[in-house]
Order: sequence, then C-alpha cells, then structure tokens
Amino acid sequence: MPLLRIVCPPGRTDQVVRLLETAAGATEIAVVAATVRPAGDDLILAEVPRGRVDGLLALIRDRRPGSPLPAGVRVAVEPSTRLLPPPTPSEDDETVVWAQVVRDVGAAGRRSWVNTLLVTAAAAIAAIGIIEDQLLLIVGAMALSPDYFPIADTCLALSRRAWDTARRAAVTLAITFAAAAGGAWLLTEALMVSDLVGSGFTRAQTLTLFISHPDPLSVVVALVAGAAGALAITLPDSRGLVGVFVSITTIPAAANIGVAAAARDGAELAGAGVQLLVNVASLLVAGTVTLVLRHHGQAPRSASGH
Repeated sequence: MPLLRIVCPPGRTDQVVRLLETAAGATEIAVVAATVRPAGDDLILAEVPRGRVDGLLALIRDRRPGSPLPAGVRVAVEPSTRLLPPPTPSEDDETVVWAQVVRDVGAAGRRSWVNTLLVTAAAAIAAIGIIEDQLLLIVGAMALSPDYFPIADTCLALSRRAWDTARRAAVTLAITFAAAAGGAWLLTEALMVSDLVGSGFTRAQTLTLFISHPDPLSVVVALVAGAAGALAITLPDSRGLVGVFVSITTIPAAANIGVAAAARDGAELAGAGVQLLVNVASLLVAGTVTLVLRHHGQAPRSASGH
C-alpha cells in the first residue's frame, strides 16, 4: 500500500481522518498535531490501498473534478515497503495511482536544457554509429537518450484529454528531435571539415537500413514500442529498459536526418524524415490508446468503495 502524507490546517484534520477511516479503507492512521514546519499544520500519515488513492484525492478536493486542493492542504504519496509482507499478493498491488503517474512522467518529460543536451549528445553518438555502420554505438545512443519521457508525457496528456499539457508536450517533442537532428548535422559537418570523415563518405548501412526506409514492419515496431512504453509508465520498475526500446524508433532516425543533411543526400534525408514522423506518430497513437484502455480496464473504485 502507498503511504500518504497529508498536511492540512487543524480545522480540516478531523474531516480528512474520517475520509481515511470510512471511505478510503486506510490502515495505520497517525496524526501529528501542530507540526513545527509549516507552523500550526497537522501531519496525517496513513496507508491507503492503491485503488483508492485517486478517489480519495477527489474527495479531498471537495468532489469538484479538476479543482485545486483547498488552501493549506498538501498530499504526497510515498512507497511503503513492508519487511514482513502479506502471505498472498493482492490485486491492488498492480493498480495504477494515476495522480502519481501524472506527476512523475510530467516531471521527467518536461522541457529542460539538460534533457535537450542529453538527446543531442545521444544523436551525435548515433551519427557516428551511422557513419561507421556500428550498431553498438547506436544502441549506446538509445540508452543515453531521455526522449522516451516527452513521448510518454504526450500520450498521458492525450489519454486524459489535458489539451494544454498535450500541446506543451508536443512542442517539447518538436524541440527535442530538432535538437537531435541539428546536433548530428553539426557533428558530421565538423568531422568533414576536420577530415576525420571525407566529404564523399558512403554509408553501407547493412546494420542501419531500418532508419531511413519506412515500411510496414517499422510501423509495427513503433506501435509495439508505443504500447510497451505506455504500460511502462504505470510500472515504475520497468521504465528505463522500455525507454531504450522506445528510442530504437526515434534517435537513429533523428540522427540520420543530420548525417544525410551534412552529406547532401536528399533521398536519405527525406527517407529519415518520413521514418521519424511515422515512428513518432505510431508511438503516440499506440501509447495513447494503451493508456486509455489501461485506465478503463482498471476496476473503477471510488474512495467510498461504491
């Protein structure tokens, strides 16, 4: 069960405790009255079944969907690890706490110069892998790139119909992949100017053919990756590995756009550009549909248990 830390004014403590006792199925409730910081507020600790957390948050919001928490009330969700776990696993262990997923994915997928720099560095490494036809470098670039989280954030926003968040996430995606292609292009141009790579270099692409020649199989891979990535954001322990899988469909194609631009190869540039657009669209469609089904497939239980 997740551990809820609720900080609220003393005048609302009894109300919140009643909700925890009667509506949320909470266990091991503790109240620390009048904490030092913030001064005068009460701290409530309780373990709540995962399936009841979102419903409880709705009740604390005074049953107004989408409204902010009342002034002075703050809620945090933390993992609760039992040293002596129950003898049999519970179905509630796999229930998604959507408020927590929205917070975590939104924080990881937000636009920042660090994430943009990491994606650019990953594309630069992938560009060398493309030039040398070295799959190991491309795999390393996919492991480095954090582009999975903006994609997941976009899918999550679309599935929730949070249109403002979806627009911001889409802009982040555009900036991210533009930076990736630009970084690969600048690096390739620099390699050509320094004669580390000749201006007439050719790419055999025996290992990287898939990043510039769209076909039905590449769409299937992107759809599977999008579905797997969407499931992964609801299972925190598997996010990193699936993020590498998602990047298979994005970083190599974005890097190849930059390499082809530096090589003045119009056909390769067009192919890589189409490949990236098709893959990103497939990721978004599959990810959004998967999250919608995941949300509706989860047994709808309100905090009241009805």
